[in-house]
Amino acid sequence: MRKCKKSIFAFGLLFLMLSEVQAEYCAVGQISGNVCKGFVIESCKFIRVDAVKDDNGKLFTVKECYSDVSEYSEGKGRCWINTKSKGGGAISWALNAATQPEFLHKNENGEYEEIDVEYLIFKCVQR
Repeated sequence: MRKCKKSIFAFGLLFLMLSEVQAEYCAVGQISGNVCKGFVIESCKFIRVDAVKDDNGKLFTVKECYSDVSEYSEGKGRCWINTKSKGGGAISWALNAATQPEFLHKNENGEYEEIDVEYLIFKCVQR
C-alpha cells in the first residue's frame, strides 16, 4: 500500500512538471505594445500591434500563443512580454538594434506605421 502511494505521488509530480513545461499563454483579444517617446521625460502609451515585419519585409500577424512570457498575472488574466533589453547602456542599445522585431500599427488611413515597442501586453489565458 505504501509503495503504491509513492508511485501515485511520483506520477502526479511528474505530470505537474510536464504540464508546466508545455504551458502556453494565449491572447484573448488585441495585443498592444507600450510605446514611449522622449529622452529625459518620456511619454508612454499603449498602441495596438497589428503586424510584425520579418527581415525580408514580409508582414505577419502577431502570434496569439506563446510558450513563455516575461510575466503572467492569473488574477488579472494578463501577460507581458519584454521585447527590449534594458539597463545595459550601449550594450542594450546595440542588442535591441540587432534583435528587436519590427512591430507595425495600422493608422487611421489604413497604412502600416512602425512602432518602437518596449513590451507587449494582452489579456491571456494559460493552457
